[in-house]
Parts: sequence; C-alpha cells; structure tokens
Amino acid sequence: MTQSPRHWTATLACLGPVGHLPKAPGTWGSAVAIPAAVVLMLFLSPWMMCLVAAGLVFFAVWCCGQAEKVLGAHDPGCVVLDEFVAVLCCYLGPMLVFPHIAEWVRQMDQILNLKVLILHASVFALFRLFDIWKPWPVSVSQNLPKGWGVVIDDVLAAVYVNLILIAAISLI
Repeated sequence: MTQSPRHWTATLACLGPVGHLPKAPGTWGSAVAIPAAVVLMLFLSPWMMCLVAAGLVFFAVWCCGQAEKVLGAHDPGCVVLDEFVAVLCCYLGPMLVFPHIAEWVRQMDQILNLKVLILHASVFALFRLFDIWKPWPVSVSQNLPKGWGVVIDDVLAAVYVNLILIAAISLI
C-alpha cells in the first residue's frame, strides 16, 4: 500500500481507498467511473454532462496538483481522480454525435442491454489501452506543470477513445 493521504485533497484525488487497492490503481479508478458515468447519463443531458465533465477536469487539475504536494511525488500511482474524470469524458463524443446512445442508457430496461454493455466495456478497454500506451500527444502532456500533467494525459487518452467510438458506432 502506498503512503496514506494526509489531507482531504489527497484522499479525494485517490478516491478514498480506490487508489490504494492492490495492483493497477488506474484500472480501479477507471472501473469505478463507469457506474458514475451511468448515473450522470441518467440525470443529465449530453450537453449538461459536458459542462459537468469540464468542471470536473478543472477541479481534478487543482485537486491532483494539491495531492502531489501532500504526497510528495509527481503523479503518484494512488492518485486516480484523473482516470475517473477522463473516463466520464470518454462518453461525451458518442453521446453528442449519436443522441440515441444517451437515450439507451436512460431507459432502465436498456441499462443491461447488450449494446449498452458493449459501450461500457469498450470505453473501459479503450481508455485503459490509451492510458497505458500513451501515444503522442498523451505522453508529452505528462510533462505539464502541477496537476495539468496528471490530468491532461488522461483527457487526451479520452479524446482517442471518443474518436474510435464515434468511428465504430458510425459503421454499425
């Protein structure tokens, strides 16, 4: 287990105990974002979800920057708020380009529909791929100062996910 948070910003940036789960904390942070995204999609329009996601990105930049100071490390592995926020961003493009996706998720009888489950699995798998692989410009964005380097690489990975999902859905 990594160093325990000594301040509420570090606790929040680690999503409480999630960032301290054994092995692959970024995977755990990504996994807990999926149900949170479903809840947001149930109650928010795609445009409102964009506003919430943008606000969360800026909050995460600040919070993760503070956590770096508290934990005394650059982008510590236990900080997973960046993955959490980026996974929420993975849904934005498909929801805006294909409004029926938001409707699928909103209908309670569709939550366990195969198409919806494939969407969630695709978001998770693609995001983890790009977050780990870090193709350009994801890799260089990690050098940004403070919390920007912690969060923006994950948001850029989410951009790749959005592009692939939009392309794949348009072929269906």
